[in-house]
Amino acid sequence: MTKYVGLIVLLLLGFAGCGDADESTDSKDKPAVSGDAKAGSDGKTPSQQAAQKTGGDRTKAKGRGGPGAAEGRRRGNDAAKVADLRAQFADRPVPVAVTEVTRGRADAFYFSSASLTAEEEAAVVARTQGVVIKIFVEEGDLVAVGAALAQLDTRRLQLEVERTRTNIESFERALERSKQLFESKMISPDAYDQAHYNVEREKATLNLQLYELEEATIKAPIEGVVTLRHIKLGNTLNANDPAFEIKRSAIVEAILNVPEKEMIKMAPGHLAIVQVDALNEAKFEGVVERVAPEIDPNSGTFRVTISLNNPDNVLKPGMFARVNVRYDSSDNTLLVARDAVVTQKDENAVFVVRQGKAVRQLVTLGYNMGNLVEIIEGVSEGDQVVISGQGGLRDGTSVRVVSR
Repeated sequence: MTKYVGLIVLLLLGFAGCGDADESTDSKDKPAVSGDAKAGSDGKTPSQQAAQKTGGDRTKAKGRGGPGAAEGRRRGNDAAKVADLRAQFADRPVPVAVTEVTRGRADAFYFSSASLTAEEEAAVVARTQGVVIKIFVEEGDLVAVGAALAQLDTRRLQLEVERTRTNIESFERALERSKQLFESKMISPDAYDQAHYNVEREKATLNLQLYELEEATIKAPIEGVVTLRHIKLGNTLNANDPAFEIKRSAIVEAILNVPEKEMIKMAPGHLAIVQVDALNEAKFEGVVERVAPEIDPNSGTFRVTISLNNPDNVLKPGMFARVNVRYDSSDNTLLVARDAVVTQKDENAVFVVRQGKAVRQLVTLGYNMGNLVEIIEGVSEGDQVVISGQGGLRDGTSVRVVSR
């Protein structure tokens, strides 16, 4: 039995070997089929061909530089376009506005500010004691020297004057009797001298009372405008109590505190231009009246007094004023608009238009006068200089004048 089983196994193995041989032979004669894909003519499957293509594409991409290189080529193209545009507009003239270098007067000013004050002012006080019974003037009134301002009650003073006069009459009679007795040698010289002294004493008292009676009328010590009234009706005043303030404003002054480094520039007689904001920035001419001969050690400044005529009383004491003192001037000097000067790295320059080109020219500046500036060196009279459009200019840039 066992013998037959072994024989059957050998037969089965033989059949299996024949099938493999047939299949191997068929594979040599026919293309192999794997799933739903067939091998190509080069003997490679579609998967192998796809892999080979992908590898080829990657190789080509590496050869072209990849995405970064593509971005670089794009930027390079943009830069080339910009360069082309610049080249197209490089020779196109820049529009500019110009002005002409002229000759004129250049003035140097020292600028400061101050409050105006009256040239003369007086604080009027009571000279005697009394009650205010009348007021003759008000603030803003123009008064003359000696004009009555107010009246104090004088009844007590008048009574004292009458009493003193009576005493004088009595002492004069006593003196006459003493004289007769002295001549008769009936009294001593001392008694006669005492009688004489009593008369003189009462006369002095009368003069003092008459003075107080006169001073009971408060009067203006100077000509000017009443700027302040301290008293009211019914007030009781004592000697030296303030009553009025008067300022003479026909001439007003501006007192400047000038730093000591400017002292060499200031001298009496210099012209001063005073601008007053309260009068719509009106300007008035004055003159340097006085220059203090010493420096205040606490502030390091010295006083400069500016005097201004004020015949119409337009300028009021206390007004704020901007003062420009002219301390130097240059006649027949070169002047140009301040806008024409371009300052870079401590260099001042202007662009002069010559034959359609903007030529950068270094200049030396002098006095600055607001919209104008003095040119000491660098340009000539009649030169056309650029005042607008300098931002896009370089030395030699082509320009087109659109405004003068």
